[in-house]
Amino acid sequence: MKRALLLSLCVLVLFGLVGCREKEITGKSTTDDEKECMKLYFNDIEIPIIWEDNQTVQELMKEAGKGDVVVQMSMYSGNEQVGSLGKSYTKNDEQITTHSGDIVLYSGDKIVVFYGSNSWAYTRLGKMNIPEGDVTELLSNGDITLKIVIAK
Repeated sequence: MKRALLLSLCVLVLFGLVGCREKEITGKSTTDDEKECMKLYFNDIEIPIIWEDNQTVQELMKEAGKGDVVVQMSMYSGNEQVGSLGKSYTKNDEQITTHSGDIVLYSGDKIVVFYGSNSWAYTRLGKMNIPEGDVTELLSNGDITLKIVIAK
């Protein structure tokens, strides 16, 4: 099962489903060679993410540009992983119902990744771009380490 999960994740990454953004943090226009990608890893497995286009994601991108953002995540409520970001980010909370693969900001300083559903006030950050079964396999088997990095 893990081999199939790893294979499907590799295929998704090869097809370029990882979200990239121009250098929004500098305000300068860029060429294709200068585009930066914000990537997310769970326990050193790269996960394709469709990032939201909002101020909080731009702040995370800027922070990751200073060095990898590493978060120790813990299982919570049987449907999510949660961890402290170590600092506060801009909140734009709205009452939403999350679904498997959703990534949100909670309380301004915690990142939450869902492998189930919940209804609460969150700031949307992104969505994992993998099958729901793979999300559950990755997130429901114990605590994980989340890492956000910037790559060109």
